Amino acid sequence: MSISKPRKVVTVTHFFPAHGGGLELVAERLVGEFAARGLSVEWFASDTDPPPEPAANRVAFPLATVNVIERLTQLPYPLWSPAALPTLWRAIGRADIVHVHEHLYFGSILSVAIARLRRRPVIVTQHTMGALGLGGRGLVWAYETVTRWLGRAIFAAATRAVFISANVRSFFHLDTSAKARLIFNGIATDRFMPISGAERGVLRARLGLPPDERIALFVGRFVKKKGFHILEALTRRLPDVLWVFVGSGPENPSNWGRNNVLVVGRVEQQSLPPFYQAADLLVLPSLAEGFPLVVQEALACGLGVLSTEEVGSACPQAQDMIRTHSTPHPDPDLSGWESALRTALADEAYLEARDARARRAHELWSWDRCASQYMRLFDEIAGSAGK
Repeated sequence: MSISKPRKVVTVTHFFPAHGGGLELVAERLVGEFAARGLSVEWFASDTDPPPEPAANRVAFPLATVNVIERLTQLPYPLWSPAALPTLWRAIGRADIVHVHEHLYFGSILSVAIARLRRRPVIVTQHTMGALGLGGRGLVWAYETVTRWLGRAIFAAATRAVFISANVRSFFHLDTSAKARLIFNGIATDRFMPISGAERGVLRARLGLPPDERIALFVGRFVKKKGFHILEALTRRLPDVLWVFVGSGPENPSNWGRNNVLVVGRVEQQSLPPFYQAADLLVLPSLAEGFPLVVQEALACGLGVLSTEEVGSACPQAQDMIRTHSTPHPDPDLSGWESALRTALADEAYLEARDARARRAHELWSWDRCASQYMRLFDEIAGSAGK
């Protein structure tokens, strides 16, 4: 197929943003950026959640789905109905570019296969690695092995593979691949920004938070993969710290029976900045992350971050801004996490370096820069296809 300039894009994710995942929020922002640049985008995902409202140059198509695997195991693996195949087949056939988020999901594999059959260029953007904290070492090893094996097949079939962090690219051993590109997710720099100490005091009062207590923040899906067994232990070991949980999911911190735990629940992304701005430290002891959007957002607000060594290595330019401890793979070092957390919360110089962190984050990441890199990649693929 010869393309002078890509105009029609099919985007594929396993869920829509209403499901609560960071990947879907990234996809939503990119779809909006592509549409604003004049591309016509058709977005396909599972019908487990309401799709975004139609807007100029973009429309969402919910596909009939069975989501029993997530309900039983917390593994988000929706299975699309065969009835979805004709709609997806026709849409990919009229697309100039197919953009698939994550290689592992049934809908992703199906979309890459259709793109190859219909001779359409396909980009696979990989956000995460190959472990979900499913159990013992043997099961984790098997899952990682299958993930890497499938990755080799899917990335070989794709026209290009985009990785949102250096650690994810390294996990799949594609650091030197001519097909691989490293494109960091963006942040809304007009929304995620630091505030002064005086403003933080006012903000805490407005949110009903104590003015002088240390506040540790978690933002994300309430699932085992995010290290909830570690978080539960830390809330018990550090009773003098107020723990604020923003998000939702099958794991419920309200059931821990702790007076120092505040569960805010689900918050729309545009309402997240005050929680980053009011807290002292974002804590994210999760497994097999790429570079979580919440980490970028927290740093853009100037908030300190304690996460895993995996996350700390995701963006080399930001490595010195993130405090880390060993990745829980699969057995966590609870005493080590406690020590790392106490050290970070006692480091006044680190906690108060908000303006410097925010300034660096704003220099590194923006949605305009991220989308522009994708647009150049689209043009590169179109130019290759036309030769």
